[in-house]
Amino acid sequence: MILHTLQARHNGVARSGVLHRSLPGISKKMLIQTLRELEASGLIERHQLDSVPPEVSYALSPLGRLMVQPIEMVYEWARQNSPALDQLQPRATSRRRD
Repeated sequence: MILHTLQARHNGVARSGVLHRSLPGISKKMLIQTLRELEASGLIERHQLDSVPPEVSYALSPLGRLMVQPIEMVYEWARQNSPALDQLQPRATSRRRD
């Protein structure tokens, strides 16, 4: 979701607060943890500006931009098939609750 949101809503670059507001339902702690993992994986780059207060922005790396392509294909497939996906019943072993 973070990679998709960075690309689709922010043209590949966003400050952490803006990104957090663009992802309803994710806690700030989970966002920062995931951003760190994406950075360690080489999918995003972290840029800190020397300002008061310090500003941090995140940008898709070249590898992250390549990763967004298949993600966008999955999002498009899900949009096209949303009625069928909404009809699916949860598996008996699913932890998901309605």
